[in-house]
Amino acid sequence: MLTCEQTLLYETKTDENNEFVIKADVDEIKMAQIAVDLERVDILLRPDSSYDIEITIPDQENDVSYFERQNPSMKMIDSNDDGLYYQYCMSEMIIDDFLLNNFNRLYKGRQSSLLDTLDAKINSVLGSVKSDYVSNNVRYKKAAIYMMINSGNTKRVVNQYFNQQDILYSNLAYMNLFYEVFADYLSSHNFSPSDINNLFNYEYDRFLTYLKEKDVFLSDNSELAEIIIALNLKRMYYENPNERNVIMDYLDCIVHGSKNQRNQKLVSDMVKQIKRLSFNSDAPAFSLKDKSGKMVELADYKDDILVLQFVDQYSTLLDYQFEALKELSCQWQDSVVILTVATKNGYEEYKRIFDDKGFEWNLLNLDDEFLLLEKYQIKTFPDYVILGQNGKIGMAPAPAPDQYLDYHVRRIFKYYKK
Repeated sequence: MLTCEQTLLYETKTDENNEFVIKADVDEIKMAQIAVDLERVDILLRPDSSYDIEITIPDQENDVSYFERQNPSMKMIDSNDDGLYYQYCMSEMIIDDFLLNNFNRLYKGRQSSLLDTLDAKINSVLGSVKSDYVSNNVRYKKAAIYMMINSGNTKRVVNQYFNQQDILYSNLAYMNLFYEVFADYLSSHNFSPSDINNLFNYEYDRFLTYLKEKDVFLSDNSELAEIIIALNLKRMYYENPNERNVIMDYLDCIVHGSKNQRNQKLVSDMVKQIKRLSFNSDAPAFSLKDKSGKMVELADYKDDILVLQFVDQYSTLLDYQFEALKELSCQWQDSVVILTVATKNGYEEYKRIFDDKGFEWNLLNLDDEFLLLEKYQIKTFPDYVILGQNGKIGMAPAPAPDQYLDYHVRRIFKYYKK
């Protein structure tokens, strides 16, 4: 929940009636997502439970960006989870209505006593909440509201909700509050920025000793401290480019030195996120058909500099980018390879356009490999990625052809060809 790193539990295809069955093993109550192509809906899963659901995906308007798309919806028809999903959704709705109806009194009037009425409302609608997950979710959402009412004063929240408390790895409200409280912890508490920077010259053990000597809370909550330190190191990685190698070594020390397996997994996911699509990291592999039906793979271009252009059915409206890319292809000639990857619903139109316009670079059909868009973190179309030799990331995302793409291609070309 803290890293939002996802694990594929199951995949299937719908039948001729658009019906499907998913089977997944979960060992605790946890939030999951059901993905239909790139659309997603959330569902709270309980072990040994089954759910009968209906997913509705709205038709999207032409030329709408990823961030403006209408969200799909999910209707719970039936379940045998002892009312867990219902209680979770109702408690979320009650909290949202409470914030909406009491905004001025909460945030302007600072009336924290109103939180007592929230408990009363939840109890009147749901009765006794049977699930610890729902109870904790409400508890930590209330804590977040309290902290906002009191101008971000975290001292009481830390002592009451995190000090000597269980770490709720799979609870969304807990992890959201954790991030809000601790994301800048090493920058805003008992620590000197100059001391932190000087400690990067030493081994991780000395760094950890300094933090625990300066902060009793970290010393008293060793397992939680590992996550707090890792979260702050991840932030520092982007803020301190000159210390990135040391910070990665520190994170590796946490991964391999922690006695808590869930901490190991969580910090390992942070490391993956830092490395993913970073310069000179391994690019996600692909194997897609071109216009002739031939399979084209990333491995075919291990000696080349590649420009990947991702397009969907609406990208045709931005024909000036294609014309700009055509001009650049003439300049680059054989020095740079261009591949246009078209989504399934736009591929046939692009075949016609490529023939009509005389675009000579390769057109690939994404077909059902839509997860490739997630691997390259494509959020809008058209989008661009530059790859170096041996399938390494050069720049992701890269600018459009009319926005300095040529400059960055030449820069990356010089790096790999030096």
